[in-house]
Amino acid sequence: MAIVLWNEDMSVGIDHLDDHHRRLIELLNQLGAAVSAGNSRDVTGLVLGELIRYVYYHFGEEERLMEAAGYDDLAAHRQSHRIMAEHVRGLESAYDRDPSAVVAAELHGFLSDWLVHHIRSEDSRYVPCLSGRAGAA
Repeated sequence: MAIVLWNEDMSVGIDHLDDHHRRLIELLNQLGAAVSAGNSRDVTGLVLGELIRYVYYHFGEEERLMEAAGYDDLAAHRQSHRIMAEHVRGLESAYDRDPSAVVAAELHGFLSDWLVHHIRSEDSRYVPCLSGRAGAA
């Protein structure tokens, strides 16, 4: 499983949001390590649960900052968050019903691609609006 590495081109310039993104990457890497070690079934449910909780927390914090800053594209960004959160919630429900229904390697690939793309593409768009505001450093 490929490890997702944090690098500075993922930074949004807001320390606590960067910390959130790093934590999400850590969770993805835990899942990837579990898949590589062959114990993904044991870890998938734990990582999914933590990921769900952290995704909702992070999305809420990010949206709160964008709203306070008057970010013009908040509605579209919020919709992107909702789609992702619903998808992950669906995976968690499928896992709860039947752990073999969720293929950890596919989950890892999907989440890695989505998170890296979201940070580099969509999150980078709010940087000019949020930079320099209180709590942005």
